[in-house]
Amino acid sequence: MKEFNCIGCPRGCLLRVEEENGGFKVSGNSCPNGERFAISEMTAPRRMVCSTVKTVFPDVPVLPVRLSGEIPKAEIKNA
Repeated sequence: MKEFNCIGCPRGCLLRVEEENGGFKVSGNSCPNGERFAISEMTAPRRMVCSTVKTVFPDVPVLPVRLSGEIPKAEIKNA
């Protein structure tokens, strides 16, 4: 059994996921988003990346950036 907090909605439910007969049994979710998130997290976790980048302009030293979509969690590297 795995436990983690859902990020599918603002509630942040504590999800419990068990592998069962080739599928997954999810408990602890308050909405359907939790079940979808849990199954996705177990099979192919993805994240949206938001960050900042340094510029050469003194009046604007950093700019916010965000990817246009989610990417596989394994491809996110810490700088």
